[in-house]
Amino acid sequence: MRRALCALLALGWLLAAPLATLAEGADAERQTEQEEETAEFYGVIGKRLSVYRRGDEDSGVLGEVQAGDVVDVYKKGRTFTSIAFEGGKGYVLTKFIERVQRKNPFDGPMPGVSEHVAVGLVLEDTSFKPEDYRYPIEVSAGSWLSVERVKDGRAYFPYMRLTDDVSVPADKLRLYPFVPWDEAQPGDLLYAFTTFYTTSLNKEGNAGRMYNIGLASERLTNVVVGAGESFSFNAICGPYTKENGYRSAPILSGESKMGYGGGVCQVCSTIYNIVLRVPAVIEDMNWHSQGGVSYLPAGFDATVGTNSDMVFRNVLPYGVRIEFEAKDGAMTAFMFRADAT
Repeated sequence: MRRALCALLALGWLLAAPLATLAEGADAERQTEQEEETAEFYGVIGKRLSVYRRGDEDSGVLGEVQAGDVVDVYKKGRTFTSIAFEGGKGYVLTKFIERVQRKNPFDGPMPGVSEHVAVGLVLEDTSFKPEDYRYPIEVSAGSWLSVERVKDGRAYFPYMRLTDDVSVPADKLRLYPFVPWDEAQPGDLLYAFTTFYTTSLNKEGNAGRMYNIGLASERLTNVVVGAGESFSFNAICGPYTKENGYRSAPILSGESKMGYGGGVCQVCSTIYNIVLRVPAVIEDMNWHSQGGVSYLPAGFDATVGTNSDMVFRNVLPYGVRIEFEAKDGAMTAFMFRADAT
């Protein structure tokens, strides 16, 4: 177990005329909404899009936005996102607006994310069974799980793309609560996030995928990003070649062709989900596709490769340190306040 995680163990603590009149009224309402509401976010348009009057493709089109446009964002919804448009408010499809983030990164997490409260060390082998799954999912002792809430003796956390959280008995975990960034001392845990991957060797190339996950996780562990500095995933883990130690594996979680470094994108997506929840500025990121990946909800993955990177800038008044643990299908990224130098 690595230094900071061992320190945690030692401490033991742990969101026609009538028609014209109607249109004018709707436009006035849109203007009033804008005056009453402040756009706290901004985002980048991923492709040319129609802007709708309401969050409904049958509500009428106000106009278009172009790929690369930076727009003010009021609210990011599952299907539609409300944006500032021509002096009022319009709606675009959420899956085509990228890098939505706060104008002031200290005002809270990115819109649409769930907030976790702690990370738990699994003390003994346990399992959980998602609804409609035929078999339970095994979780090994020594794994880590990022937890959203603890209620009635159970620890709840998201799994893959399921709408509802799953849970394990809370007494099977040793919990370590996160420390708010403005209260954290050197060595304190700011955040952690877990994603899950298959360990089945019956899938072609999955042994290589697990190897690549372990290799990239090792390369990222103990990386420090100083105050004001930018972190580039590719600068640390790339290039994704045989010569750089990677093995051939499915590039998109078993759903696409083989390539060297398959699986590394899940490592990137895991740390990206911490970046979404702490004060930071995302300078570059790319989705796998608008539909997303199997291990995270759509819009919360981040791909890397020859022509794509994930870059964030640390805007905290101190450095942060990254660590990873990947064990038996559960991969957890950690972000600590870096030790004082």
